[in-house]
Amino acid sequence: MSRSTRSGPVPAAPVLVVGAGAVGAACASALARAGLPVLVLGRSDRSTTRVSGGHLLRQSKVPGRVLALAQRSLELVRRFAAGRETELAYQQCGSLIVAADAAEAMRLSLRVEALQAAGAAVEWLDGEQARLLEPELAPTVTAASYCPEDAQVDPAALAAAWLRDATDRGARVVGHLPVEELVCDRSGRLAGVATRSGFQPAAAVVLAAGPWSGELARTAGLELGIRPRRGVLLVGKPGRPLTSRPLLGGGYLEARYGSGVEVAFSLQQHPDGTCILGGCREFVAWDSDPSPQLTEEIVRLGSCYLPALSEVSWTEVRVGFRPWCERGEPWIGACAVPGLFLACGHEGDGISLAAATAERVAAAVTRQFRG
Repeated sequence: MSRSTRSGPVPAAPVLVVGAGAVGAACASALARAGLPVLVLGRSDRSTTRVSGGHLLRQSKVPGRVLALAQRSLELVRRFAAGRETELAYQQCGSLIVAADAAEAMRLSLRVEALQAAGAAVEWLDGEQARLLEPELAPTVTAASYCPEDAQVDPAALAAAWLRDATDRGARVVGHLPVEELVCDRSGRLAGVATRSGFQPAAAVVLAAGPWSGELARTAGLELGIRPRRGVLLVGKPGRPLTSRPLLGGGYLEARYGSGVEVAFSLQQHPDGTCILGGCREFVAWDSDPSPQLTEEIVRLGSCYLPALSEVSWTEVRVGFRPWCERGEPWIGACAVPGLFLACGHEGDGISLAAATAERVAAAVTRQFRG
């Protein structure tokens, strides 16, 4: 994110960022760069980011506002990561979405046409061309879409780097003081937040609390249609390279926008060899205990695209909750409650959209203090 200068008075109370995951950390960095006093309340060790994959993808986005956000965000991350690629496990290695049968290939071809029409650099590959890029793909893979500009990152490392950037510019981070309520004054303007240690006044509040955002917004009388959607990732180290770029199955978007228990293939391998295999989407409130049958289905489906996955010893199961939003895209910027700014509802796109979200939120908050 580029350095910017702010005009107008500096507020006496801090701009409060609720949430220390990737989106909250990016917002803290952007706000601090704008010269605003920033206080972050949120535990990075409880955020969805810590159990996320690190896909930085354009081609998994729907053309329109979300794709435009992804295009901008990935460029901002590329600039931020320059010189610290190893620290962030950042690689601009491209991505593949692969089709396992004719039906998936047909849907994928329509998506490629729509993305190309929207200006995204996406190419169509047949199965043989896809296997030239990724030799471990199954012989049954019939087609793929390839976006050479896509990238991958360690999401926890990226969030931590944004928080360090913010604190280097004067921001404060309080990691063990959860926000219990958004507090409005008699005029309806947001005045601050209630924590277990008491009231914390704020000049403005940025709500970036991931899957908890919907519950907190209701305390200010705002309904955002955000609720938690459980995701499961499997972690293992196969001992050899299985993929050199993020892979998604052709049914990934269908699973994302489905309404039941949806299992879809995603795979990322970090430079140290660690593989992150996903995944699923399911509405189970806050139940963090997936069934063995679900993890078996994730491996079974992944093996249809990349057979070597069935031989991997999956040593860790990561469970997190995506901030699903009923309107299908995130809330970003000012809202009906004066003094409250939204950075929430990203579902599985928090990593991909965080930087552009932060840029827009920082601009909106800065406008509040002009004049």
